Amino acid sequence: MKSKKVVVGIIAAILVAVCMGGAFLATQNDDYYTQIDNRWVQEIAPHGAMNYKYTLAAYDKNGNEKDVVFETSRILTDDAFLCLKVNFIRGVVTWAEVKYEELPAKVQQYYNQ
Repeated sequence: MKSKKVVVGIIAAILVAVCMGGAFLATQNDDYYTQIDNRWVQEIAPHGAMNYKYTLAAYDKNGNEKDVVFETSRILTDDAFLCLKVNFIRGVVTWAEVKYEELPAKVQQYYNQ
């Protein structure tokens, strides 16, 4: 009987650790930077307020590239720079327009100003 309680306790501890790790990942957002290129926007079937989907290359502060996909309610300004908040699980959760000067130096090298 005692060994069953130990096994159940171990399994419960593992489940708690997995849930806590998942909750951490769900709230951890990383900044990626991109430049809008409206050649890569697609009109999509509206859902909520989202009518358009972008698929663009983006870079983290160290210049590491990642393809990102995000949806918007409107076509964005061509050539505008964005800072994207990217979640490991949910993808792009928010974005904001930034100036070229606000891009990290390792990101600026990918874009002309």
